[in-house]
Amino acid sequence: MPAVAKAAVDLKARGDLDQLQGVWMSVAGPCEARFLIAGNRFAFEFCDGDVYMGTFEIAPGGEMDMHVEEGPADHKGQVAPCIYHVEGGVLRWCPGRIGSGRRLTSFPSVDDEKYLSLVFRRAPRRARRK
Repeated sequence: MPAVAKAAVDLKARGDLDQLQGVWMSVAGPCEARFLIAGNRFAFEFCDGDVYMGTFEIAPGGEMDMHVEEGPADHKGQVAPCIYHVEGGVLRWCPGRIGSGRRLTSFPSVDDEKYLSLVFRRAPRRARRK
């Protein structure tokens, strides 16, 4: 890849990383969830149960590998190959089967129960206490 093209790709990934930072609340999908992203660390909470924490890497084309460090015992130490798209305060996100190494190539419907396809909006910031 030419250096100029690689620089453009790195810039896009950096821009996405900057946009991903913060707290996200699900607004569509098969379940309610919260997603916190700080640097390259994440916390993902299913509002009715499990919490996952770890690190992630993003790549051009909306690819994200989530390395699960904390969560259900059968998922610890595994990687969830995800796809994402972030734009204008909306995050679309969908993992492939954890540990499978297979990533989806497009977003399924949020109504498709075979997948955890979620749409998030940035959570409103709370006023600081004085």
